[in-house]
Amino acid sequence: MRGKVADVTFGKGVFWRSIDMSQYEFHPSDALTVPGRGYDFRALPYPDESFDIVALDPPYQHHGTRFHNATYRNADTTHHLDHDGIIDLYRDGMREAHRVLRERGAVWVKCQDEVQSTRQCWSHVEILRDALDLGFVAEDLFVMVQAGKPPPLGHQRQVHARRNHSYLWIFRKPRERELPALRRRGLFDLLRRLPAA
Repeated sequence: MRGKVADVTFGKGVFWRSIDMSQYEFHPSDALTVPGRGYDFRALPYPDESFDIVALDPPYQHHGTRFHNATYRNADTTHHLDHDGIIDLYRDGMREAHRVLRERGAVWVKCQDEVQSTRQCWSHVEILRDALDLGFVAEDLFVMVQAGKPPPLGHQRQVHARRNHSYLWIFRKPRERELPALRRRGLFDLLRRLPAA
């Protein structure tokens, strides 16, 4: 049986360009860029427990910065959102991914830390907390380095490091029978040891 994959934030499909998707049952959708499949990733038209993988790559930056908007049309989906609003998008998307994933299915979550009003926002940590709270298990974390110079921060004086990398979390939906052992090992207790947002 072929794996069933939903990319619910398909955009221009850059993520899949080097992958032979013929071996998967592939379901791309995006609120703005996939005609006929303009689904909101927070309310997908898919049945419960119907996918093996969900790819979630929503806008990283609050207010849809000019740099990201030219490529990803972020301002169309993040207009008036602050950092907390971006994190809410991720949480709602992961909650919906949990619903449509089969047991042992995985959600791939791409994210990037950001700065808001000179305050460092550790998005990848906040997203980990939310994923654990929703019942996912953290399987892996990739650091994805972009070629070229990092984008400008938009401040006259640099206060924080510019980012030339993003993160790709791999979260897995555990089997029901795994949960007691995971709790005994304290996996979900990691929530209490992570810094607050």
